[in-house]
Amino acid sequence: MAGKDAGATARFAGFAHGVTLATVPAAAQDAAKRMILDWAGVTLAGSAEPLTDALIAAKRSGHDNGAATLVGKGATATVEGAALVNGAAAHALDFDDYFAEGVIHGSAPLVAALLAVGEDRRSTGEEFLASFLAGYEVHAHLSSVIGQPLIHRGHHPTGVLTHLGTAVGVGKLIDLDTEKLSTCLGIASTQAAGLLASFGTMCKSLHTGKAAADGVLSALLAEAGFTGSSRILDGDRGLPTVLAGAEPDLPVGLDLGSRWLVLESAIKPYAACGAIHAAIDAAIELSKDVKPQHVAQVQCEVSAITIHAAGIDAPSTGLESKFSTQYAVAAALTAGRSPASDFTDAAVLRPDVRNLMSKVSLLDTYERITEAKVRVTRSDGSTVERTVDWAKGSPGNPMTRADTVEKFFELAEPVIGQHRVREVVSMIDALEEQPDIRRLAQALSTR
Repeated sequence: MAGKDAGATARFAGFAHGVTLATVPAAAQDAAKRMILDWAGVTLAGSAEPLTDALIAAKRSGHDNGAATLVGKGATATVEGAALVNGAAAHALDFDDYFAEGVIHGSAPLVAALLAVGEDRRSTGEEFLASFLAGYEVHAHLSSVIGQPLIHRGHHPTGVLTHLGTAVGVGKLIDLDTEKLSTCLGIASTQAAGLLASFGTMCKSLHTGKAAADGVLSALLAEAGFTGSSRILDGDRGLPTVLAGAEPDLPVGLDLGSRWLVLESAIKPYAACGAIHAAIDAAIELSKDVKPQHVAQVQCEVSAITIHAAGIDAPSTGLESKFSTQYAVAAALTAGRSPASDFTDAAVLRPDVRNLMSKVSLLDTYERITEAKVRVTRSDGSTVERTVDWAKGSPGNPMTRADTVEKFFELAEPVIGQHRVREVVSMIDALEEQPDIRRLAQALSTR
């Protein structure tokens, strides 16, 4: 591995090249498997979304269908096409895991890319798992330093940074050396993009799909001898400086391999932006003591990131509602829960919820997106409030394995049936023992 005195690009490439399951703590491997299982569930559910069908129609228009599995479908695509579609489907419901500190969705593009390439190359489960861990740590460590600065400049960190981890993960899976992994980072970085202005539209999911497809392309180009900058994370023209406004040669990735960020990631209980979840938790608790018709005002104390990324004040579609703290809190106060069906086109137009939503205001109070306080003022002037220090699913209040398996069953069984669902759980539980990842890919198909 590259030492601490190496440039950031070499440091990340060296780390990824050196990852083996023997170097990864068992707890980090278990966390990765839970995230891969969660990815399978949200992608199967997301495969039925209109944005997924639109992408399939576009990518299959040339009738070059390829042999890579389209999750939740009875069809295939090229490796790059499958990565694009499955990567977008994984994020279609905004129900996939997230890393709160860096404000990124790390698994959605990475698993999609690895599954497509692994199926094509007949990779083993051990190779797949090691490549996931390497790629995830790359974009998570980058995001821990420049994720929030990217948001404040109008970029979507997932759309930018997961190109890099995904490219390195795929590069590792196809056994590129350290030099070519550095090139992977260069090729991926020059394609990286994603704007917050896309939130509430299908383009937010396109960010994860493009990160998956561009990650595949970057690794395959590097393998074929295509050149790119081998210092793309360094100097005054490096990605951190140009896109995030960081100081040139800002130290990043110094604790790669000693701090496993996969252990600090969150699996979602709600199908909405993770920055809203703490407020949803508080609203659900408050619903026990509050009748919506008696509410005069609702004040939500949240983080600046929450307001910036999830402050749509009058959502008119289900996609927009996933980025509206005001709507999510009003809906949770009304129903005492927050099911995925709340974040649909029909649900967002409910008159009672919209009336309550108009009474919700947001205050920039907290640092972390995983904490919030919601205070309700009743029409008689009395108040009641709840504070949430760690949102359900976040590192301080994690989803258990049983929670994750239950979520997977709820999302996956309607698509592939109970027998296949149990088969997928067993395969991922013993992922490192699988001789050919194609078996997992095919289990996620409806063929």
